[in-house]
Amino acid sequence: MKFCDVFIIGGGPAGSIAAAKLVQSGLTVKLVERQVFPRFVIGESLLPRCNQLLAEANLLDAIQQANFQVKGGVAFETKQNFEIFHFENNLGEPFNSSFQVKRETFDHELLKEAERMGTDVEFESEVIAYDAEKNIVTVKTKTGDIKTYQAKKVIDASGYGRVLPRLLNLEAKPKLALRRATFCRVKHDIRPTDGTEGYIYVDIHGNNDAWIWNIPFNDGITSVGIVCTEEYFQSFNMTDTEFWDYIIATNSSAQKRYVNATKVNEVGSLSGYSAAVKKLSGNHFVLVGNASEFLDPVFSSGVTLALESGALAADLTLKELQGNKVDWQTEYEDYMMRGINVFREFVESWYDGRLQTIFFTEEKDEKIKQAITSVLSGYVWNEKNFFVKNPAQAVSTLVAMIEAR
Repeated sequence: MKFCDVFIIGGGPAGSIAAAKLVQSGLTVKLVERQVFPRFVIGESLLPRCNQLLAEANLLDAIQQANFQVKGGVAFETKQNFEIFHFENNLGEPFNSSFQVKRETFDHELLKEAERMGTDVEFESEVIAYDAEKNIVTVKTKTGDIKTYQAKKVIDASGYGRVLPRLLNLEAKPKLALRRATFCRVKHDIRPTDGTEGYIYVDIHGNNDAWIWNIPFNDGITSVGIVCTEEYFQSFNMTDTEFWDYIIATNSSAQKRYVNATKVNEVGSLSGYSAAVKKLSGNHFVLVGNASEFLDPVFSSGVTLALESGALAADLTLKELQGNKVDWQTEYEDYMMRGINVFREFVESWYDGRLQTIFFTEEKDEKIKQAITSVLSGYVWNEKNFFVKNPAQAVSTLVAMIEAR
């Protein structure tokens, strides 16, 4: 049996930021990662809130030195409509830009920095059992050895592996409809020349049947993904590659952008990615990042929520281990759910068309646009923003006002 203050499952952004904050506070941290880094993963577009969280964890310098593509905003377009949100036009948030990142590089840089700070990192090791009462984690290494660790706190940052939700029967039915992402990277795309070449462009396809992400990297490669319901994909009776090719060829914006483009890897897909849990914490553990809730890629909330939850879990764990009382329900779960629910309302109203009504109306009040921009920047806990105070009511009221004109 080995002992540590905190045991972290998973080396993605949530695990790395938690580890970095905890070791800088003097705690001993063991982190195990099932895979070998660098490894491919989607979710490549960050939000300005990410930069603030990285800065507070002393990780931003390392990311800036990696020379990622700066992201200054997001554009939405259909055949008839176009709207662009510049991150600098927000409600006075601390950061107004972020990065487009290849996650294999971004995640590895974060984990290397956490390791440099003092985290004990072990790759190709998998958690196979967890005793929640004694807080003992059982790990199988790449050589088949079995190790046990007893920690004062366990942080599950296992992402799609969802280790503790599986082992402790915490899985819950997602509130969002299940959708499919079909994606590929290309080179030689035609990018905007108006200063927005680093922005993410979101193209709506057909009658809101699907949408396309266009995420440019600074090496000339662009990530291109198509998101739709599983039923819409199946209606074509095509392979992933055939479907990706068809949508790109028949979407007017994508067709122009990728007329000279060539694929640099095979088309991949991920289906049924939305996830939920019954609770986010227990007596000795806490769930962070995609191990807890994952919504949808449309507003690039994944890494933001991962960093937010990882950072907060670390802060509260430190507070608890220093002998202070922590109300995990109020201070962690309720807080995280406030932000998640803002993003969820934006996602739901995106797919039912209400949010697009707001985005594309020609007569938007400047304060409304700034409030939208702050949400799109990841500042979904700023209660000066009426979308954050009551997201469902704010969306419904604005749509009613627009439709009454």
